[in-house]
Amino acid sequence: MSDHILVALRSGQAAEALSLAEAQLAEQPELAENHYWQALALQSLGRKDEALAAIDAAIARAPERSDFTMTRSVMLLGGRDLTQAQSGLMDALALNPNALEAYIGLIHIALGQSNVSEAKRLLRLAERVDDADPDVLLAKGAVLQAEGDLDAALALFTRVCEQRPDSVLALSCLGNAYLQKGMPAFAVQALSRASSLSPAQPGLLRALIQALLSENDLEALSQALDRLLVLLPDDCDALKLRLQLRQHHGDAHGVLADAEVLLAAAPGDVVALNHLSQAHLSLGDVDAARAVLDAAVSAAPDQDAFWQLRCALEDGISGDNKALIDRWLAARPQSGAALEALAVHAEIRGDLTAATTAAEAALAVSEAHPMAQFVKLRQEVRDNPEAALDRLALLAQRARSPEAQRMVLAWIGLASDRLGRYADAADAFTRMSQIVLPLKALPTPYPARDVPETGADGRLLWAPVGARIEPVLNALVPVLGARLLADRNQPSPARDDGFGAFRAEPGTEYAGSAFSWRTGVQALGLQPAEVVDWLPQWDGYTAAALAGTELTALIIDPRDALINWLVFGSAQSFVFHPKIKQSAKWLAAVFQAVADTIAQGPQAVHVIRIDAPGTDAPAIAAQLQSALAMDAAPDATVLATPVLALGGMPNQFPAGHWRNYRSSFAEAFDLLTPAAVRLGYPQD
Repeated sequence: MSDHILVALRSGQAAEALSLAEAQLAEQPELAENHYWQALALQSLGRKDEALAAIDAAIARAPERSDFTMTRSVMLLGGRDLTQAQSGLMDALALNPNALEAYIGLIHIALGQSNVSEAKRLLRLAERVDDADPDVLLAKGAVLQAEGDLDAALALFTRVCEQRPDSVLALSCLGNAYLQKGMPAFAVQALSRASSLSPAQPGLLRALIQALLSENDLEALSQALDRLLVLLPDDCDALKLRLQLRQHHGDAHGVLADAEVLLAAAPGDVVALNHLSQAHLSLGDVDAARAVLDAAVSAAPDQDAFWQLRCALEDGISGDNKALIDRWLAARPQSGAALEALAVHAEIRGDLTAATTAAEAALAVSEAHPMAQFVKLRQEVRDNPEAALDRLALLAQRARSPEAQRMVLAWIGLASDRLGRYADAADAFTRMSQIVLPLKALPTPYPARDVPETGADGRLLWAPVGARIEPVLNALVPVLGARLLADRNQPSPARDDGFGAFRAEPGTEYAGSAFSWRTGVQALGLQPAEVVDWLPQWDGYTAAALAGTELTALIIDPRDALINWLVFGSAQSFVFHPKIKQSAKWLAAVFQAVADTIAQGPQAVHVIRIDAPGTDAPAIAAQLQSALAMDAAPDATVLATPVLALGGMPNQFPAGHWRNYRSSFAEAFDLLTPAAVRLGYPQD
């Protein structure tokens, strides 16, 4: 009957194996072998405590059997009781000094305890028994891996996989080594095979999931997560990952389901609460979204994280979370996080005095409130730039991420600029530019050339990077309404006609054309002749392709455009090249293309200078009305109202400010001066 039990176990029929083992045990309870088979069947069914009792009964009846002791140690290893497992393996060696399995087990325990020297000692003993045994080779590979010799370890793991292509342990070792070496595609192959051979092992699935994440194979990742959560329904890490995956796919119902399970498994988990409330919000149930976080706040009013989530949710829903911040402060008047939230709220609404007071109170509780630090910093840049530089020196020491380092350098430059220390400011801005953020790549300025066909009819609007076009757009919207197309800079542009930030090479399938432009406008329910289309980029090819249109160019001095773009970014979100001369070269080509169009067409060009909208707003309004053939002029007061940054800080330098940086950026300005002169600006 023992053969039948073994066949049942190998075929995965653990219940049948247990039935056979218990029948055999009932007939001959005195035989140690029968208790051994019962233990194996119980272990296969996951009944670990009963399996240990059965193997103990077998050992009691045959203490000389080292394989029984070994089996018990393996069971303990599976349960992660390393101390008892280690003791059992030592007992097995006492019974049989050549028990290779015992050496292997002890080697892996030593590695698990980061005791590499002990693992190497045990490996030498195992090699004396059989240095060609595949399990010994795997153990040697594991030791080499622990020592950092991944190439040698991979060679051994590969060799064993060739000898034992269905060895789950060998495939697992190979896959994890590939993962550690940064070769996820190979890791996926090995771990997928191992997991298919042993589908009920969560550890294999976790390693496979890590490899699939590195490969960004979202479909396979989703399947692996589903399998893991069948085995471990309350695995918080897997739930969070699947939740993010479902969120990526816009599966709000799936996010909701996973967030509910995650919250049940980890009550009070901030990530689960956030995702649960956001899932309700995505499904349009605002009351449920609020209720989830209200319940968390009521249950634990001393938890700032819950208040922060609730305030953020309310700000997104209604745009005003002041009442909630007041409740938060009433519950926790000394909360630095609540005071920080009050400072941010006041600054956004322009109450700079209240913002500074709240920020100072938050920082008195703890300096580790970054938003309060920057509220206070902006106040110091406005009122006391020297103090701002002192604060920035401390913030620079804490800045770890590229984004944080870039922000600190920007403020060092702005504070230095306020103090008239332009060389120091230029140095800070230059170092800032070398930390490149993931913005839109610069489109290639293409020269005029033959185009597939012409026939565009409408009006185009263009402004260079570094020019704040926002007040102009704000003033045009009430007059033009839906006829003003400013959709190209949205996160998901409404049109993909070849004239957005992405530019395909002329002559290729996706290059912009008059046909694609007209089609894109008509898809919005508008007629091309009626619209005013804001283009983020101008070049000779655009002028030729959209012949028949009129262009309104909103310009500033190209040299001011460069430093504004460097420091404040651009409405187009184009990345500033880390080499300032390269950005200047690109910008010069764009300005020269506009100057060429002014000089030789094919568009009629209306040039409107917007260097100083604060003082020239009435004239700019009249020029816009004429250029765009509007029935009414845009509101000059809107044109004159700058779009300020947080803390009332400006978003661009005053006209002519480039001259303060003449010595620092001379080579870059030299590239732009010819275009500036062509457009009517002075040489110096």
